[in-house]
Amino acid sequence: MLNRRTILALAMLIWGSSAGVAAAEHERDYEFRGTHLALSIERFMGVDYTDFEGPEKGSVSARFLLNASEPVPTTLGRFGFDVFIRRFSVGLAGGVTSKGVGVIAPRVGYMFGLTPTVGLWLRGGGFYADAGPKYVGVTGEVLLNWFPWSHFALHIGPTIDLAFANERNPDYVSFGIAEFGMTAWL
Repeated sequence: MLNRRTILALAMLIWGSSAGVAAAEHERDYEFRGTHLALSIERFMGVDYTDFEGPEKGSVSARFLLNASEPVPTTLGRFGFDVFIRRFSVGLAGGVTSKGVGVIAPRVGYMFGLTPTVGLWLRGGGFYADAGPKYVGVTGEVLLNWFPWSHFALHIGPTIDLAFANERNPDYVSFGIAEFGMTAWL
């Protein structure tokens, strides 16, 4: 009878040999061959934890369908577009509210294929936000993309924004615990 180590080694060998097939199946023409454009609605729903510099404790906020009552400008819902050159992406996102709050965020990213319908899109970049006080900072996102149709993806994932203000306003860190969005691939 086989011992546990032998069974585990066989299972790992079988899994490892099939992982390459799954990654290859995820390479669809509209995603990763040639140059393509992706249009997104980002951060339109989510749960965030924001911690301002100073003695105050952080706070948790949630939003549903682009409400504009977020405590910081980097959690605003925004539109984005990215140009894909194979799996590498270069893009820009931005959004404004009726109260004159705005954010613009250039970024770069890379898409990993996990299964034929699931991908992991890692993005990082900077941002400039004007909410009365002006902020600059860095942002990062880890988005799990699900492709229910060939040119459309829903994404969810954590985000982080490190914002730096001038001397009169506090810096902050915002963690998007779960951010939702959608992307159309052209």
